[in-house]
Amino acid sequence: MPASSGLALFPPGVIPAIVWGVARLVPWAVVAAVLAGVTANVLRLRAEVSFAGPSVAAQALEIGAGAALIVAGGAAGRGPGRWLLPAAGVGWLITEWASPAAPDAAAFTAGLVAVLVALPLVLASRWRHSPVTRALSGLLALAVLLALAGAVVSGPLASAAASPRDGGCTDCARDLIGIAHDIRLNTLLARLGEQFVVVAGLLAVAWLAGSMVRARRHRSLTPSYDLAADVAAATFAAASACGAAVLLRSGPADTLAYDSRAAADCALLVLSAVLAGFALRTARARRMVARAAVAVADDPAGGAADALAAALGDPGLHVAYPARDGTWHDHRGQPVVLPERNVTMVTDEGEIVAAVVHGRLARIDYASLTGAISAARLLLDTERLEAGALARVNDLRAARQQVAEAADAARAGLERDLHDGAQQRLVALRYALGLAGIRAARRSESALSARLTDADRAAEQALADLRELAHGISAAALDVEGLADAVRSAAERAPGPVTIVELPAERLPERVERAAYRLIADSLREMARAPASGLSIAVRRAGDDLIVELTCDRAPGGEWPAYLGDRVAAVGGQLQRTADHGHQRLIAVLPCE
Repeated sequence: MPASSGLALFPPGVIPAIVWGVARLVPWAVVAAVLAGVTANVLRLRAEVSFAGPSVAAQALEIGAGAALIVAGGAAGRGPGRWLLPAAGVGWLITEWASPAAPDAAAFTAGLVAVLVALPLVLASRWRHSPVTRALSGLLALAVLLALAGAVVSGPLASAAASPRDGGCTDCARDLIGIAHDIRLNTLLARLGEQFVVVAGLLAVAWLAGSMVRARRHRSLTPSYDLAADVAAATFAAASACGAAVLLRSGPADTLAYDSRAAADCALLVLSAVLAGFALRTARARRMVARAAVAVADDPAGGAADALAAALGDPGLHVAYPARDGTWHDHRGQPVVLPERNVTMVTDEGEIVAAVVHGRLARIDYASLTGAISAARLLLDTERLEAGALARVNDLRAARQQVAEAADAARAGLERDLHDGAQQRLVALRYALGLAGIRAARRSESALSARLTDADRAAEQALADLRELAHGISAAALDVEGLADAVRSAAERAPGPVTIVELPAERLPERVERAAYRLIADSLREMARAPASGLSIAVRRAGDDLIVELTCDRAPGGEWPAYLGDRVAAVGGQLQRTADHGHQRLIAVLPCE
């Protein structure tokens, strides 16, 4: 099979991630190789005194566990594990240097000091800062402190109390910190340190049990990577505690102590594998998001959600951003409601800056998600600012819409009040004046009849003016006959000649018709205040938009008022004003969808 076919078996982005990861891990691999080589040489010379037992396989397992922990810890990237885990791997390897085959006194002393140092370092690498797990963090902190106390008491303090030479190891190297030469104190401190380790192991198991209970309650938010690493770390602590208990009861020659050491080695290998897999998936997700971000930059319609969805293989994924009032908006500024589950909060220094809503719970991969979010932070921050601005624009548009609707309701109420009140009274007044005029004519009271006739004409004119006012306030023809007839009626009442170029024949959404009519009616009213000539009106449908165009010739200084744009903006439209040597044009684009 060609080599290219083999490479095709890997998902996109895996090969570059592997190459990049290997290059970054070279220094850690060199350190691991050197320490593993020295340890292997020590075990080769005096295999019978190894903590792993006389078995070559068990010794190879121990060397592999320490070296793997160094490399995997270096791959962990940021966080406490970046340095704690490699230090734990170093301590795990150099413990074997407390052997008569140690290269020199310094290496021998280092082996004595590091006898239990790996346990507190491994447990400390699992530290969390989430307020939700504060109780579990406290339990883990206590386990770390007891393990550290055990490491200090069994290591530096016990070595200072007496050296192996004081206990009869004549071929052992010199202990550089052995000053008391009290073998009983050395034994007491060593046993006390082992007791601390036993308690620390029990606390670590209790911490793991609490973590698993929480994971069961919060399945969508608890990453499988974290839980697997917790299990490996707690298993290592339990194996160390078991080995310490065996030493307290039977001494180092018990085969159960070797089995406990082998179990601890296996736990470290599992922890290293989990960390390596997390680092690989994180690097792959970062590269995929980086490529997706470039594609988004070339496509204005794309966004952070598209990049994350492409990298994580979750087409249903979307992103929401918090507002100051506690609500959430998408990247277009539209309000959204977060579901109760399947949500990952993105924080920056304790502040929530975004929420990733997963479309598929089964596809959530914490390692890939962490890398993807890290690579997409620039997109997320940019969209968050845009979403905030668009949300304010949407709020302003909604406020304008509410004002427009309130104005329409006020106009309709005023027109109804005029029709049912003042107009009816004027009609009744004309009826009474007509009856009075008839009686005056029958009585041959010409002077009174003439005055009543004048009063009736004045009432008729007042009624006509009131009807015209009511019609200008709220056009009944707009609701009954549509925009075209309403515009024609308004043009007939205009103070000057109006040319209607084009009107739509079909009915449009009510909000669009009202906005277009009010724009035309208000413009005609402005024409009566500032004389103009050559007024023309053109209303036409263009795809999903309605175009309203008004043109006229006006004297300099006669500008279209700014409030005309409020009604257009209330329905999401745009208004453009142009003026060229007195020839003015007003073009409004109103979305119909």
